[in-house]
Amino acid sequence: MSWSSWFADFSAITMMHRRTFILWAILLLLGMQPGYAVFDPPRIAFVINPDGAGRPTDAVRTYYINKGLESSINKGDLLNVYREKRATQIAPAVRLFIGVMKVTRSQQGSALGHFIPNEAAVASPLIRHKTAMKSDIVVPILVIDSGVLFDPGQMSLKNNAAQEFQKVADFVNNYAPNRLIIEGHTDSDGDTDANQELSEARAEAVRQYLIEEFDFITPAMVESRGYGEVRPAVPNDSPANKTLNRRIEVIVWE
Repeated sequence: MSWSSWFADFSAITMMHRRTFILWAILLLLGMQPGYAVFDPPRIAFVINPDGAGRPTDAVRTYYINKGLESSINKGDLLNVYREKRATQIAPAVRLFIGVMKVTRSQQGSALGHFIPNEAAVASPLIRHKTAMKSDIVVPILVIDSGVLFDPGQMSLKNNAAQEFQKVADFVNNYAPNRLIIEGHTDSDGDTDANQELSEARAEAVRQYLIEEFDFITPAMVESRGYGEVRPAVPNDSPANKTLNRRIEVIVWE
C-alpha cells in the first residue's frame, strides 16, 4: 500500500470517528442516548367540539389525544393530566397535576376524552389556565381502593392483598415503563398530619411489596409518594365519595 492510499484511508477513518463523536454530542445535548427509547408520553393534540363562543366548558369539550390503542389507552381508562412548566427555557420541566382525562374512544394512533379538573390542583396560582390544553401530558394510571389492601387506619397490607397485586403486575407489564410512581391518598376525615403519614406509609408498603414479589420491578424503578387528603378524586361530601378518595394510584411515568 502506498503512503498516499494509507493516508487517504486514515483520513476516512478519522472523519468517521469525528462524525460519530459529533452525533454523540448532539444526542447528549438533547438528553438522549443511542439504543434507548426517548420518553414520549401521550399528549393532548387539540380540542374539538367547542361551543359557539369558542369557550367550551370541560363538560362539553372533547380532547384529542395523539396516541391510542398502541399505547394501551382504552375506552373507559382514566389518565392523569399534567402541565409542564419551566422557570427558564433551559431549566428542566416540572410537571403539575391538574386533573384526569376519561377516555371515551380509542383507536390506533389516537383517542378522545373528557377532562375532569382537580379543584385543589387547579386552584394553585401556578396554573393560569384552569382546564386542559394542547400539549398537556396524559399519563396512564391504575387506581386501587385502599380498603382492598389495608384495614381502616392501618399501614400494613392485608394478608389477602396479594391477589390485587397481580393487577398491578399486569399493568406494569402492559406499559413496560422505566419508572413508576406509587401514590397514597386518603379522605378528609381525621387529622391532616396523620392522613399525610398514613398515605406515605401505605404507598411505601405497596412499593416494597412490588419490589420483593416481582423480579421485573426494581427498587430504582419505583418511587412512593403520599398526598394525604390534599388531592381528592371527588369532593369529600358523602361516604361513597370518601371511599373513592381512599386510594392507591400506580402511575406510569417514563
